[in-house]
Amino acid sequence: MATLGTTFVGAWAFMGGSPKPAQKTPPIQASSKDEENFIQDFLKQAEAEEKGKAGAKH
Repeated sequence: MATLGTTFVGAWAFMGGSPKPAQKTPPIQASSKDEENFIQDFLKQAEAEEKGKAGAKH
């Protein structure tokens, strides 16, 4: 019983803890707010195209 208890408590302790933070993108170093918006829109379009191509593979 002690062995099983130790095993389950140990597993529970190791699985606990804080979750990993979401992966953040590097900061955009734009010279103006318009440039920053352009870069963000471009990245969104590129990700959408990439997802579209990934779904079309046979």
